[in-house]
Amino acid sequence: MIDSTHLVSAVVVLASFVVGYRLGNKRTNKNTGENPESIAPSGKKEENIFSDYGGEYKMILVVRNDLKMGKGKIAAQCGHAAVGAYEGALTKTPSILRKWQRTGQAKIALKVESEQQLMEIYRTAKANNLNCCLIRDAGRTQIEPNSKTVLAVGPAPNEVFDMITGHLKLL
Repeated sequence: MIDSTHLVSAVVVLASFVVGYRLGNKRTNKNTGENPESIAPSGKKEENIFSDYGGEYKMILVVRNDLKMGKGKIAAQCGHAAVGAYEGALTKTPSILRKWQRTGQAKIALKVESEQQLMEIYRTAKANNLNCCLIRDAGRTQIEPNSKTVLAVGPAPNEVFDMITGHLKLL
């Protein structure tokens, strides 16, 4: 019998493969065979991995439910993660950030039941070149110092998240 941890691991590995395969196919410009790169406003090259995607964009906030944080603590940790992901996207993926801003800046809060599940999502997102911000708490109030509390992923196209976090429940 397969337990839920192994099932989640299998789903994450499969999702990682599918996302990597789809992103790999989108990186080559079909007309010229070139790698589509653009110059970001900062003057740095920006890999435009989602240039072919249209539609809606969102940011996902993955919250550890096993820490039993209060509502205010969760809100503060999600705020830290969202700001951190925004700041990372300013330099790493500015064109994606602009698309997300133009489509309403959606943020979706999901839950996991362990640090292990949180880190599996983190590794999968990083392996697929997604912008991430992992928050570790200082430990001044409700939880132990250095506890990993929230992971923000994105912004990115909605369909990318379906393969990485589609199995998670809403917070």
